[in-house]
Amino acid sequence: MAEVIDPKPKGYKIWKNPSRKRDPVAYLGEFYPPAGTFYFSPKDLCDLGFAPGEYTILAPEERPFANLISKWQTVTVPST
Repeated sequence: MAEVIDPKPKGYKIWKNPSRKRDPVAYLGEFYPPAGTFYFSPKDLCDLGFAPGEYTILAPEERPFANLISKWQTVTVPST
Protein backbone atom coordinates (compact mmCIF):
# COMPACT_ATOMS: atom_id res chain seq x y z
CA MET A 1 0.00 0.00 0.00
CA ALA A 2 1.33 3.44 -0.89
CA GLU A 3 2.07 5.95 1.82
CA VAL A 4 -0.35 8.87 1.94
CA ILE A 5 1.39 12.22 2.20
CA ASP A 6 -0.52 15.19 3.54
CA PRO A 7 0.00 17.94 0.92
CA LYS A 8 -0.74 20.74 3.38
CA PRO A 9 2.10 21.48 5.81
CA LYS A 10 1.27 21.55 9.49
CA GLY A 11 1.14 24.94 11.17
CA TYR A 12 3.22 26.28 14.03
CA LYS A 13 1.19 26.47 17.26
CA ILE A 14 1.44 29.78 19.12
CA TRP A 15 0.61 30.66 22.75
CA LYS A 16 0.71 34.09 24.39
CA ASN A 17 2.57 33.90 27.67
CA PRO A 18 0.94 35.70 30.60
CA SER A 19 2.31 39.10 31.51
CA ARG A 20 1.21 38.65 35.13
CA LYS A 21 1.14 35.52 37.31
CA ARG A 22 -2.65 35.46 37.58
CA ASP A 23 -3.19 35.71 33.81
CA PRO A 24 -3.70 32.44 31.90
CA VAL A 25 -1.64 31.20 28.98
CA ALA A 26 -3.68 31.77 25.80
CA TYR A 27 -3.56 29.44 22.81
CA LEU A 28 -3.85 31.55 19.66
CA GLY A 29 -3.94 28.88 16.95
CA GLU A 30 -1.80 27.61 14.10
CA PHE A 31 0.17 29.96 11.90
CA TYR A 32 2.77 29.63 9.16
CA PRO A 33 6.08 31.49 9.00
CA PRO A 34 6.72 33.68 5.95
CA ALA A 35 7.63 31.86 2.75
CA GLY A 36 11.24 30.72 2.72
CA THR A 37 11.66 30.69 6.51
CA PHE A 38 11.20 28.01 9.14
CA TYR A 39 10.89 30.15 12.28
CA PHE A 40 9.11 33.32 13.45
CA SER A 41 10.83 36.62 14.20
CA PRO A 42 9.31 39.43 16.29
CA LYS A 43 8.60 41.31 13.04
CA ASP A 44 6.72 38.30 11.63
CA LEU A 45 4.43 38.18 14.68
CA CYS A 46 3.95 41.95 14.55
CA ASP A 47 3.03 41.69 10.85
CA LEU A 48 0.42 39.06 11.78
CA GLY A 49 -1.15 41.54 14.21
CA PHE A 50 0.14 40.11 17.50
CA ALA A 51 0.26 42.58 20.39
CA PRO A 52 3.48 43.29 22.29
CA GLY A 53 4.39 40.51 24.68
CA GLU A 54 6.10 37.14 24.89
CA TYR A 55 4.95 34.18 22.81
CA THR A 56 5.83 30.49 22.83
CA ILE A 57 5.85 28.70 19.48
CA LEU A 58 5.82 24.94 18.86
CA ALA A 59 7.09 23.91 15.43
CA PRO A 60 5.64 20.82 13.75
CA GLU A 61 7.69 17.62 13.83
CA GLU A 62 8.08 17.71 10.02
CA ARG A 63 9.78 21.11 10.02
CA PRO A 64 12.89 21.84 7.93
CA PHE A 65 16.20 21.41 9.74
CA ALA A 66 14.49 19.52 12.56
CA ASN A 67 17.82 18.30 13.93
CA LEU A 68 19.34 21.79 14.01
CA ILE A 69 16.53 24.00 15.29
CA SER A 70 14.60 23.46 18.53
CA LYS A 71 10.92 22.68 18.15
CA TRP A 72 10.14 25.22 20.91
CA GLN A 73 10.80 28.93 20.36
CA THR A 74 10.14 31.98 22.52
CA VAL A 75 9.64 35.27 20.70
CA THR A 76 9.16 38.67 22.30
CA VAL A 77 7.26 41.34 20.39
CA PRO A 78 8.49 44.68 21.72
CA SER A 79 6.15 47.56 22.46
CA THR A 80 6.62 50.48 20.10
